Amino acid sequence: MDFEDNSGTVVSFPFEQHKVDALFYHLASHREHLEEKPVVLRLHGILGNLLDETEHFLPGLLASAGYSSLTMNTLLANLGLFFGFGIFDDAVKQVDAGCQFLRQVGFKKIFVAGHGLGGCMAIRYGALANDPAKHSDIRGIIAVATPYSMPDTIRRRWERFGSEPSYDEVCRKAQRLFNSPPEDRSTEDEIVVVKRAHGYTARPEHTDIYTLKTWWALAGPEAQGAEIYRYIGQIRRPLLLIHGTRDDLIQRSEFETLCRIASKSGNREVTAIQLDANHTFDGKHEEIGQLMIKWLTDICE
Repeated sequence: MDFEDNSGTVVSFPFEQHKVDALFYHLASHREHLEEKPVVLRLHGILGNLLDETEHFLPGLLASAGYSSLTMNTLLANLGLFFGFGIFDDAVKQVDAGCQFLRQVGFKKIFVAGHGLGGCMAIRYGALANDPAKHSDIRGIIAVATPYSMPDTIRRRWERFGSEPSYDEVCRKAQRLFNSPPEDRSTEDEIVVVKRAHGYTARPEHTDIYTLKTWWALAGPEAQGAEIYRYIGQIRRPLLLIHGTRDDLIQRSEFETLCRIASKSGNREVTAIQLDANHTFDGKHEEIGQLMIKWLTDICE
């Protein structure tokens, strides 16, 4: 597979009947780099690169230390949640497609990293890819600002701000769609706009948008795939967990509980770091990048 050797190459790779676009940064073509240096597969959170400011910082920082990165949006990014195809479990399958692309390029050491919802996908994938015979090139997982459970986090946030409609109201509507026999279903999938989901106003930045289908798969009471505490203990690779002490979305207790589950599971390579930062690590991008680089260097030496 041939690519232009420069920084910031936009690439596409297949996923089922579609293609995934991603930013390949600091692509190196020589064999020694591909085999010895790790590559970081970066996963966006909700709304993808529309909100993630680290897109402008982390790839360059990694490149300055000689680490390539592939930054991809998934089915959950941008319009996926709005139009009914952003299903959490299907998005995790896309992570595997991203890893397969990196294998085809020639990389032998892959680290999967994510922020927020992206961290949920990284941990879930790390649990699924635990067979060393099949996934020997998956060398570690990085999860930043990752919730204990997406359903719990979303419910708590909506209740905090007094969302309209409430979590229970959306749940009842979704249950009519998913818990009834097909012949009895009176509700089709529909878009749900939730005001005051992220703050106390009805402004767009405080609003969530899903369809019933995408909400049920990510935030519903039966969305076990997004309950990250169920999976983090299954990871047997180096695991880096990072939390901002001023995060107003993910509680410190969630971070501490995930760390405890991971450590008690028998994984001896769990690293937990807290920074004086908010959920998006504003003003801390250089610091978090250097922490990741140090961890990668320590793991790979």
